[in-house]
Amino acid sequence: MSETVHIASLLVQALPDQQGTIEAGIQELEGAEVAHGDGQGRLIVTVETSSEANIVQTLTDIQLLPGVVSASLVYHQTDSGHESAEADI
Repeated sequence: MSETVHIASLLVQALPDQQGTIEAGIQELEGAEVAHGDGQGRLIVTVETSSEANIVQTLTDIQLLPGVVSASLVYHQTDSGHESAEADI
């Protein structure tokens, strides 16, 4: 039996002069990773968790970081691994 994984991408707008601090704060959150930052405060963040509730909590945690102007969910996918397990048989 495989575990379901929730994968999401977020768009974060940060104050440009605080982008480095915000990136470090995001990296400390479990399952969160800064995939891209443009140096002007825009960040693309990926989140991989075991539940939808954890994605919501991570999004809230990012929104509450000092210097974050906004954080929005852009994409969410659920992967149970069922199809890939069958392909390996």
